[in-house]
Amino acid sequence: MCVSNKYHSLRGLLSTAAALVFAYSTSIFAANCSFEKGEEFTANYASAPIALTIPRDAPIGTVVYEESVTVPSQGFNCRVSSPFIFSLNPILGSVTTGDTFPLGKTGLSLRIKTSHNGYLNAHRILIGSFLDPSRSYTLEIIKSSELSSQNQRVAGYLGSHRYGDLDLVKVNLVNPIILNTSSCETPDVSVQMGDDYYLSEFSNVGSTPRKVKFNIKLNQCQSGIQKVTYALKATSQVIDQQQGIVALNSNSTAKGIGLKLMDDAGQPIALGTTYPFNDFTHTGENFNISLSATYYRLAKEELKAGSANASVTFIVNYL
Repeated sequence: MCVSNKYHSLRGLLSTAAALVFAYSTSIFAANCSFEKGEEFTANYASAPIALTIPRDAPIGTVVYEESVTVPSQGFNCRVSSPFIFSLNPILGSVTTGDTFPLGKTGLSLRIKTSHNGYLNAHRILIGSFLDPSRSYTLEIIKSSELSSQNQRVAGYLGSHRYGDLDLVKVNLVNPIILNTSSCETPDVSVQMGDDYYLSEFSNVGSTPRKVKFNIKLNQCQSGIQKVTYALKATSQVIDQQQGIVALNSNSTAKGIGLKLMDDAGQPIALGTTYPFNDFTHTGENFNISLSATYYRLAKEELKAGSANASVTFIVNYL
C-alpha cells in the first residue's frame, strides 16, 4: 500500500514587472503643480530578498513586514485642488478609498505611513504650497485576506505618493518577498503489508489477520505553526467511510478484501474527517503521526488470492 501526501504549503514568491501608470490624467494637472524644493524621490525597499513565514491562522490585519526609508525634504505646490494620495500600481489592484492597497491576489496588502502625514490614503484633496521636512516612509505589509495557495511574485514598482501630477515619492521593491506559510516536509510513505497471507485467515466477514503500523513523517517543521491537523482521503472506492475501509486499486488481482485504516491504537480513521495531531509542539522540528492498516474481509464477494494494493491521500493542515 502507498500512502501519499498532499499538504498545504504556501511558498509564494512575490514580484511584478516595473510599470509606471498614472491614476490621474496629466492633462488635467499639467503645469498646475511643481516642486519648489527638492525633486522626485524613489524609496527603495528590500535591498535583499525577504523571507516571510506566516501562520495560516494569523489574524487579518497582522503586520508581517515593516521597513522604513528616509525621504529628503521637499517643497511642492498645486495651484488648483489636486489629489494628495498614494496611487497603487494598477497591475496590483484598484483602490479609491482607504489606506490599504492589495498586492495582487496574494492575500497581502501594503500601507505607507509617513512620520509627517500619517498613513497615505487613496482619496485626499489639497491645494496650495507645502514644505515637508526630511521624514520617514514606512512600508507595512499586512495579511489582508486568506493567503494565496499559488506562487506569486510582487516586486518592482508598487505605487507612488502623488500630489496632482507630481510623483513625490515612488515606492519600489528592489528584491522579491518570499512568502512561506508555515509548513513541514512530508515525504511519501510506502507501507509493506506483507506477502505471506493465507486465504484461511480471511474465513469470516470482517477478518483482519494482522495490523501493520506505519508513520507519516513531519520533517523540518517551521516556526510559527501552532497546530497540525490531518485527514485521509480515499483514491479508490470507499467501502465504509466511518470505519476507514477502502477498496483495492484496479490493478489488484485479489478479490474479497479491502484495506482498513486505523490510528496507532487500532481505532478506525474515518475517511475525509479532520483529526488533530496532539503530539505536535511548536518548539519541535520533526514528528511522526503513527497510524496502522490491515486487510479486511469484505462481505458478498468471492475470496480470491492475488496482489492487494491500495493508496490514499494524506492531507495536512498547518495552523
